[in-house]
Amino acid sequence: MGEALERNPTLITLRREYDALRHRPAQERFLDAPMLETTIWQWPITTLNPWNTNMYMLMFTQDIPGSGKRGLRAAVAEKDVDLALNTIAAKAREIVGEVKRSYAELFVARKAIDIHLATVDLLRQFADISEAKYRAGRISQHDVLKAVLELSTLHEDIVMLEQQREIAGARLNTLLDRPADAPIGPLVEPHEQVLLPAVAELQRLALEHQPELQAADLEIERAEAELAVAKSEYKPDYSVQGGYLVMPRQTDALLMRLAITWPRAPWARGKLDAEVAEAGARIAAARARRRAMENAIRYAVQEAYVRATTAAHRAALLRTSIVPQSEQTLEVSRAAYQTDRVDFLALLDNQRVLLDKELDYYRALSDLEQALADLERAVGAEMSPTMIAAVPQAQ
Repeated sequence: MGEALERNPTLITLRREYDALRHRPAQERFLDAPMLETTIWQWPITTLNPWNTNMYMLMFTQDIPGSGKRGLRAAVAEKDVDLALNTIAAKAREIVGEVKRSYAELFVARKAIDIHLATVDLLRQFADISEAKYRAGRISQHDVLKAVLELSTLHEDIVMLEQQREIAGARLNTLLDRPADAPIGPLVEPHEQVLLPAVAELQRLALEHQPELQAADLEIERAEAELAVAKSEYKPDYSVQGGYLVMPRQTDALLMRLAITWPRAPWARGKLDAEVAEAGARIAAARARRRAMENAIRYAVQEAYVRATTAAHRAALLRTSIVPQSEQTLEVSRAAYQTDRVDFLALLDNQRVLLDKELDYYRALSDLEQALADLERAVGAEMSPTMIAAVPQAQ
């Protein structure tokens, strides 16, 4: 997981965007750049001598926002920075979940290929038995051809499983920022696990740690900061101007000007009132989204919890009962076929059942791993060792 968190291109992009966004609050705390200007006043069109003008005006102008406005705008920018940091945390949990799901899919594809290859060897033994019985005149050629057809079907399944293996491997490599066709070594086999905490406890943890819910809280705080900015616009802004007048035919002079806006002017206040109303409505919308997010997280925890517990129970049932019973049934039918007590179709049916149940067991383990990954994403944190009890692996 560390490799994915360190090298995933999406996470790297979000971190770079966060680094850029961190500089925005400081920008809001400074004044806009002052303006320097010069004016030649009353230059007669009858002369090219600039000294025959009435005056030269050298001016300096500085706009000054009303009291507290820069701090409030910086507060909005700081919330944007917090949201960007939270987005990194949420995306990291998502990518970890995708890595675990891709890993489980790759494991199942590899395991299914191994099981199919073992079944191919078993079918070849059945085919040899059928060939011997056919030569002895005990069965028709139909059983021999049926075995050959079953072998061909297994090889077709192996081709499709190899496709699944390659796709899962490419997805995993992409998440790790490796070449899509990079080789992937042996995988750690998943094992049966049992969730110990109650779903209510997991939901409580999710409400405390889920990055998406924390983002919803930050959205509310940002909307409140924007409301404060909108209300601050009722305060006037200022403009200060100073200048030096060079008058060739008179005594030089100074110029001072102070301008102040009138936000509450009857023809202007309606715009500010509408902006404040919009900001207030955004707060209500953010709170509604937060409530919807909380419900969605509760459901996500519940759904992943049910999937995980169901997969665990299913894997245990397959390991302890169904797979051993299928193996025993196949051995009995194999012995019975050799003594002509059952036909070849019954033997093939029992072989298919065993193949399906062996695959079902490893699919159940994969489903368990993927459900746990989804549960961790819903909770917003890794499952601690105290939350999961390992079951001894089937031999």
